[in-house]
Amino acid sequence: MNASSAPDIATAIPEGYKISRKDRTNQVGGGIAIVFKDSISVTTSTEDTPLAAEHLHFQIRTDPRTTLRGSLVYRPPGPRAPFSDAIADFISPHALASPDYILLGDLNFHLEQNNDPNTTPLLDNLANLGLKQLVNTATHIAGHTLDPIFSASKHVFFSHASALYWTDHSCVHFTFRRETRHLRTQPIPRRQWNKIPEEQLFSALAANQPTLTTDPNDAALNLTNWISNCADILAPLKRTHQQTNTKKPLWFSDTLKESKKTCHALEKAWRKDRTADNMTALKNATREHHHLIRAAKRNFFTDRLDKNRQQQRTLQHRQGVLQPQRQRQRRHALTGSVRIPRHFLPSQD
Repeated sequence: MNASSAPDIATAIPEGYKISRKDRTNQVGGGIAIVFKDSISVTTSTEDTPLAAEHLHFQIRTDPRTTLRGSLVYRPPGPRAPFSDAIADFISPHALASPDYILLGDLNFHLEQNNDPNTTPLLDNLANLGLKQLVNTATHIAGHTLDPIFSASKHVFFSHASALYWTDHSCVHFTFRRETRHLRTQPIPRRQWNKIPEEQLFSALAANQPTLTTDPNDAALNLTNWISNCADILAPLKRTHQQTNTKKPLWFSDTLKESKKTCHALEKAWRKDRTADNMTALKNATREHHHLIRAAKRNFFTDRLDKNRQQQRTLQHRQGVLQPQRQRQRRHALTGSVRIPRHFLPSQD
């Protein structure tokens, strides 16, 4: 990427997404970027460093209490020993400042080879910072793990790696899952005054007569106690916790939203009149709403499972078909052999 490629990159960004990029300044092409949704707050930064790699620090904030910090690093092929020592010093301030820190990118290390003398120093230096390599599968068509995810967070999980038709690297997927901590709320005392029968009201007033007195101060106290006793009989005091707004699940669609509104409207109508017709309509709407929920869950998780299986089959196909083809091309390039079409060969006559 460079400054002249801005129009082409803008057309490649899906609608509703933004891009934060760092272009190469000393040569044409290359660069790194982060693409994210408009609804997510993302800030990026860079710093001057002797590290022989491109980098981009990012901070993703999904809500006021949830922040994910990390660094995106690309190391071009070259000597590995200097990078293993420099990367730990480079990311240590960021890794120690946040428990939810991740390091990802293309490091061009064969991380699947734990006994490799070039890989072991890198893993040891990052392990001293508490960072663990999470990717457990190949991310390159040659069968190597070149695109890692390092993190010490218990909220970061490696998902899978999916093949891409336009590059020899795979797309590495991970999940950042953090439970929302709801603030503890004091229970609210309340009474259910709605729909108290008139006969029950008169019975409670007659059964609990206020105590007669000539002292004005005692009279006010007796009247208050009499009203409280009647209220305890008619509508006992109950304590309920406040309802907190929770994030809707991914399978919750607009159809379910409208169905939920319909159920609330029918419930409100039934509480107002309490007729048999309103009760029947409420039961039918509730039954249909639960049926829609089960169908939405089933379709959502079935589609996700089918997508994961398709990605695995695509990756296996690329590793089984394209890898030998790349090896043949590499062998022809090394030996200098060239395939000449038959119609260019001289005639045997």
